[in-house]
Amino acid sequence: MRKTSLWLAACVVAMAAAIVPARADETWDSLVKAANAEGEVDVHGGPGKIYEQVLTEGFRKAYPGIKLNFVGTSGRDVILQIMREREAGVFKWDIYVGGTPSILQTLKPAGAFVPLRPALVLPEVLDDKAWRGGFNAGWMDAEKQFTFAFDYTFSPLVMVNWDFVSHDDLKTFADLLKPQFAEKLIWDDPRLPGQGLLVGQVMLINFGADYLTQLFGKQKIAYTANRRQEAEWVVRGRYPIGIGAAAEEVNQFQMQGVGKNVEAFRGDVKIFSGDTGFGTVSMMDRAPHPNAAKVYVNWLLSKAGQSDWGKTVRNSRRVDVTPGNPSEVPSDAIPYKNLQAEDQIPIRTEVGDLATKTIPPSGQ
Repeated sequence: MRKTSLWLAACVVAMAAAIVPARADETWDSLVKAANAEGEVDVHGGPGKIYEQVLTEGFRKAYPGIKLNFVGTSGRDVILQIMREREAGVFKWDIYVGGTPSILQTLKPAGAFVPLRPALVLPEVLDDKAWRGGFNAGWMDAEKQFTFAFDYTFSPLVMVNWDFVSHDDLKTFADLLKPQFAEKLIWDDPRLPGQGLLVGQVMLINFGADYLTQLFGKQKIAYTANRRQEAEWVVRGRYPIGIGAAAEEVNQFQMQGVGKNVEAFRGDVKIFSGDTGFGTVSMMDRAPHPNAAKVYVNWLLSKAGQSDWGKTVRNSRRVDVTPGNPSEVPSDAIPYKNLQAEDQIPIRTEVGDLATKTIPPSGQ
């Protein structure tokens, strides 16, 4: 009888142990082991050397057993390529790091993403207190499961080289319509996905369609999709007013001692957009290295990964890392709209259509 009781007690203990969830560290160790067995991970990220550095170097040091293959491009350059690959049955990407909402208009409806939350294992990643506005504030898609924003920066609407422009002449956005500024403006092409289109959204909300129509149609603006070129032309003064020009690209020139008087222009805008830049992450459907992909996304959203992200001169949504650009941390005192979320696509479409219709054929 006593033996039977001992046997039953042992069974109860064993059953209890069996239903106790594995500790997070055990789960993580198992995941890393499986990722090392796969041996590599394929990641898409933002364009330029700085994005390659912050999205690769820290990971490679932390996980030397996983080869990281990285390609950095703008979404407008790679989305169609990914769509064509998938149509041909080629699935070579594990992780997509980039901007929205262009991917929410193309890759998401095509079924290119899998839910992200099940891949998040590290407790620090899911810690609500670690994120500005809480973890769930980072979802960009309507379903709140496919695309997560880890960046939230107030990117300048306009960069101005004050060596070539008088502060007395440019005080408001209406001043951009002055004849003296014709042929002095360059715009990150608002007919394409990118920062220039986002600035157009802000202008539409603040100043209306008539203002945009006049700006597009009358000022002989130069349009380009080359972010580096935009910054260089503003810095050199060829086009001293850069609409949607990338602050991080301008910063690269300023670190070399040129363009010191290029600064952000906010004018009389009342409603701003905190934006995510190239700072959202999604996991690809049919990823060739699913375990390595999970390790990568957990690293990226960890304090370590987001500390690296700050080197881009942009700001992480994590509140436990130092802002990469303290002057561009969105203020709680200013009204902001997240114009890159999926529910803002109709406004984005309106701006793109307006630009396509009103920019003169000579607009390059």
